[in-house]
Amino acid sequence: VKKGYGYYVSLLTEKANGMYIYSGLPDSLPADQIELKLILDGFCVVFNHPKFGLVTCGGGLSGIDKYYLPTNFVYAQPALGSGNLIINKNCIIIYNSSIDQYTRSGLSEIIQRSARMLADIDSSISILTINTRATKLNVAANDSIAKTVNHAMQKIADGEIETINTQSLLDLYKTVDWNSEQKQQEIIELLNAKQQIMASFLSEIGVKNFTEKKERLITDEVTADDQLLTINVEDMVNYRRNGIDKINKMFN
Repeated sequence: VKKGYGYYVSLLTEKANGMYIYSGLPDSLPADQIELKLILDGFCVVFNHPKFGLVTCGGGLSGIDKYYLPTNFVYAQPALGSGNLIINKNCIIIYNSSIDQYTRSGLSEIIQRSARMLADIDSSISILTINTRATKLNVAANDSIAKTVNHAMQKIADGEIETINTQSLLDLYKTVDWNSEQKQQEIIELLNAKQQIMASFLSEIGVKNFTEKKERLITDEVTADDQLLTINVEDMVNYRRNGIDKINKMFN
């Protein structure tokens, strides 16, 4: 689950990172640096560095105005050095969305929550898939009998013939049902749940994704889906545009 969580955090972050296209950016300010900070931190501060030009970097926000919004940005970075900037005076802050003005979490929480659920489902699918290989479970009364049966099973798996010579084997060994149709149905349900979680995540970031293939989708269904996607991304689009407008105005 831990490895799967890390995998899905990277995968979902990559999907979210390609949502918006910027034009006219200087070489010192890559679009992916802006987006990664908006996605993972909920905000991105852009300022004019005396050596490198327009840049962004991680840092902390402090101070409050009349609406409890931050007024200062403090940064410390090996190449850029350190500084204490005043927002809207010598730096501009872009927010990922309206709520990120206060929570400043970006899409990191939905990425982490979705990644955890997907990793859990993958782990469960893996366990159930392995269990489908065994129709019967071997049960032995002691370690000696267990080793004898395991050795015989390995020989059979390797395509060899093995004869067990144990007088009391019948009394000390038995098999019980292990696999069932219910486990196979559980795998299907987990696969469907995984698809739904991924579709839900994509919908939250504004990507259309039909999880159920139907012969025909009526106009109202398509329109409703488009409206939901618009609601989910309109706020993020507007706050990016507002931030970029301020950058263009301050730094020409």
